[in-house]
Amino acid sequence: MSELIGKIKEKGIRQSVRMISVKMKKQEKWDVKNLRGKRKNAIDKLLSREFDTVIIFENHFGFYNIMLQRPQHLTKKLADERTLVLYNSYYDVDYKNPSRITRVAGNCFVLDLYYYRNEILRQLRQKRADRYLMVYSTDTVPMSRIRQYQQEGFKILYEYVDDINPDLIAPGRLDMILERHESLIKDPATYVIATATRLYENVRKINPAAKAALISNGAECEKFPPDQKTGEKEYLSWLRPDSVKAGYYGAMASWVDYDLLKALADHPEIQIILIGIEHDASLQESGILEYKNVRFLGKRPYEELAGYAHFFDVCMIPFVVNDITESTSPVKLFEYMAMGKPVVATSLPECKKYELVKIADTKEDFVEDVLKLAEKGKSEEFQSRLMECARANDWKAKAAELKDFIKEGGMPDSVKKELKNER
Repeated sequence: MSELIGKIKEKGIRQSVRMISVKMKKQEKWDVKNLRGKRKNAIDKLLSREFDTVIIFENHFGFYNIMLQRPQHLTKKLADERTLVLYNSYYDVDYKNPSRITRVAGNCFVLDLYYYRNEILRQLRQKRADRYLMVYSTDTVPMSRIRQYQQEGFKILYEYVDDINPDLIAPGRLDMILERHESLIKDPATYVIATATRLYENVRKINPAAKAALISNGAECEKFPPDQKTGEKEYLSWLRPDSVKAGYYGAMASWVDYDLLKALADHPEIQIILIGIEHDASLQESGILEYKNVRFLGKRPYEELAGYAHFFDVCMIPFVVNDITESTSPVKLFEYMAMGKPVVATSLPECKKYELVKIADTKEDFVEDVLKLAEKGKSEEFQSRLMECARANDWKAKAAELKDFIKEGGMPDSVKKELKNER
């Protein structure tokens, strides 16, 4: 008992509950023969679909239990009539029935690979299809699992999505993730997809000949229509008709510049709306919630975000500039633009790529830009340009870029340039 208590103290309550849940799965008392039959039948049905390509996404963060970000959006759009995408999740919330397989859209399915992995790999040996394993740079899928797929003829799609930083990754996992990171990038068979220029440059430093592509984040534009409105009375009654409404949604975390938000809050004409999860204690510790013209709404469903942002005059990306944010391609940037909303951001490399985004180098500039853009944002011509930029960065376009990259065999940029010059 003392040993168990010690483990719980070491891992924390949340991790301990997850550990116990996994152990309970492994100790199921079901009829093994009957269980194997059910699993086989489920995979028979799943793999009977017509497809030329299968992409399996191994991960530990689930589908619906977290904010919808790149993993969910990209995998949904990668699935098409000829591409089957299987997204792993161990979380109960992701399943609608005991089979632990949920169809997300088209040929994209969430399923529990703890139950189905071996049967899927066994059946795929009989299929003539291209096989890819997708792995995220900040997740903890071990190399032993990746090697298992490689032995089954899978090519690796390595999504390099964030700076591998101690502030993002638990200390006990950092060494493993760094070792895996270098190993995959140095492997000539790996397709590396970097989401930001800084990450792409890091890939080239590790392996100049890597099969690498720069594919930023994007937006699910159809989920962010400019005319969607929330009917939440408390929120609407708090908004003042004579104010400039500056809004932000996303994680409330240490990379948010709360001092910058305070500078905005000091301006009597500005109301600040914050929406999202509390990633850490930074929001409560910042003091920003003490301002009367600041309202934190907490988390809101993804499908409802556009309804709240409809009332923003200006959308913000108020991040501290550091190693993490300089390597970040903000999904919200493209979602904001999809709604035709003007955007003010701090000096982030991935935001500076878009001339329609106003970049503020100081707190004073940020406040001034918010006030100016509130007026400019009323222009229908400006709104149209923003929405056009968002459409060019829709997740459909990102999925198409990734498929083209794979189709070309991950040809290095230097080789592409040589071939282009020869023509």
